[in-house]
Amino acid sequence: MSLPIASLSLDLDNKWAYLRAAGREDWESRPGYLPMAVNRITEMLGELNLPLTVFTVGRDLVEEEDCQAIQSFDRLPRWEPANHSLNHLPWMHTMDEAEIADEIEITDARIREVTGRRPLGFRGPGFSCPDEVLRVLAKNNYAYDASIFPTSIAPIARAVFLMKTDLKGQAKENAKKLYGGFASLRQPNHPFQRNIGDQQLWEMPVTVMPLTRTPIHFSYFTFLASFSTLAAKAYFRSALSLCKLTGTSPSLLLHPPDFLGQEDDSDMAYFPGMKMARQDKLSIVRWGLKLYSETFDVRCMIDALRLIDPDVDPDLANLPTNTPIKQPATC
Repeated sequence: MSLPIASLSLDLDNKWAYLRAAGREDWESRPGYLPMAVNRITEMLGELNLPLTVFTVGRDLVEEEDCQAIQSFDRLPRWEPANHSLNHLPWMHTMDEAEIADEIEITDARIREVTGRRPLGFRGPGFSCPDEVLRVLAKNNYAYDASIFPTSIAPIARAVFLMKTDLKGQAKENAKKLYGGFASLRQPNHPFQRNIGDQQLWEMPVTVMPLTRTPIHFSYFTFLASFSTLAAKAYFRSALSLCKLTGTSPSLLLHPPDFLGQEDDSDMAYFPGMKMARQDKLSIVRWGLKLYSETFDVRCMIDALRLIDPDVDPDLANLPTNTPIKQPATC
């Protein structure tokens, strides 16, 4: 008997993006951890024979070391490059359409240059995705957006985040729409089509627990595990069981800190689950990914979408390209 379909993605947010989101002034020196984090991610997913969709930030497609780290996803059995904006500003709802176009199109061109493949998916930083973003995606022939996070606790998560950071002034005001609001709760917990003018774009939400709409992505899972491994495992098992019971095809989300422990980076201590020891963190994430792979047939997001919509071009994401690179917008 075949397993139900699921997908797995990674928001490849670098350390500097987290420090800026937390209001740290030293983010401008652009500290990073991509080579270390990507090595651990590819090692674990390779062992488990899992594919991955990687939402990549354009600013991390410049330095040779970072580009090589991103190219090393070729070690996986299959992976899909996707677009996570140029500057990872989690308040795209404050930008005009020209700024949004730069955020998407410059990153698109850099992904083509570094990976040799065209991104077909986009996820807004902080799940920020106003209608202007969707129009730019449709104009650039993207197949899907993945910025919807239909959780019941978005306002609580945003309030906790703002309490833990040093954001001030306009930056703090901009962050007040992080993770969406109660409107996100009304969004479907499964893929659906959106009409953008005379075009259609698929929406691939980050799956939440059916019925309760609480988060089940891995950063939340490791946060629970930092208090109780048994409780976290029970919660995750229940989430996967409910997905099967309700016919929900889950799309779960990873972040680089899911593969880092407290020994690796004290600057990241404010991030959920970053007070766990490295080996404890890696052990619980490996357990969760293994259970996921045993419960579902896990695919890249574009491959999962093609099973829903066969009209999505099966070769489009793998075409090499020599598209000229636009000049970057200022940060």
